[in-house]
Amino acid sequence: AVVSTQSTGAMFRCLIQRSYPTVRVACRALSGATNEQLIQQKLESKLTVKTCRVEDISGGCGSMYQIYIQAEEFNGLRPLQQHKMVKNILKEEVAAMHGLTLKTEPTT
Repeated sequence: AVVSTQSTGAMFRCLIQRSYPTVRVACRALSGATNEQLIQQKLESKLTVKTCRVEDISGGCGSMYQIYIQAEEFNGLRPLQQHKMVKNILKEEVAAMHGLTLKTEPTT
């Protein structure tokens, strides 16, 4: 069977992105949005967010982030449960990070 180089290249990129979360995050960043924006958009799409701030505190290399988020889903939950919820939503992104400072608050 003959496989075109274009489809082989696409399959290779897909395999690499599945195997290495850092590459996946970097590839998403090539879409024009910053990693901060991508993280914020993902959180806002999964939670009812009142306030959300994402800051790259690594000096621009994207390895450490500081996130402040206030969401309705946190109401009645302990901070540890709130943090687990955020880390579960950002599972792929957290795998590519070296550090994460997380501050969560309920809306009430």
